[in-house]
Amino acid sequence: MPKCITLSLIALLVTFVPAFAFEGDKSIVLIGADNQEVVIGRVTFTKLDNGSKIDVKLDESQFVNKFLSMRPFQCIDGKTQSLCHLVYPYKTHKMVTADDMTDLEYELLFLHKKPGEYGINAWNGIYYDLTKGKDGRIHGVLMETDMNVLAVPPETEYARPIADLTKGQASQHLYPRLEIR
Repeated sequence: MPKCITLSLIALLVTFVPAFAFEGDKSIVLIGADNQEVVIGRVTFTKLDNGSKIDVKLDESQFVNKFLSMRPFQCIDGKTQSLCHLVYPYKTHKMVTADDMTDLEYELLFLHKKPGEYGINAWNGIYYDLTKGKDGRIHGVLMETDMNVLAVPPETEYARPIADLTKGQASQHLYPRLEIR
């Protein structure tokens, strides 16, 4: 096939692959092991020269307010697991780039527990590792971590103390995936 036709075909294919613009409102969707989807909120991206500013708003109607371990949480209850949003207590720049979505990941921290448990344990942390997909969406893979690291303020402002992540087993979690679209 001549080189000019090959390049034209590539250009045509690229045209039909949606690009994630990091601009505008996008839905935050939790995806269950059974592919059940729950839209839990929206993130607004405001384009900047060096990335995009983020503003995350959770849809409170999707959560149940609970008081666990002497703190308020917004939770989604399933038959075998409750997923509770953990507000990151320290400063972030609230900014992302295609290569660094840590500030957005910190906006979407969760703890899990069994529905009948009275309290909640910080070592049951859920962290969605976010990457930009070829389909134009942001995909999050569930990682497990101990959120006890957040009990002590970091030594420097805008630090990113969550580091010890282990890939979670999808079958053991209510929502093993997250997408922003």
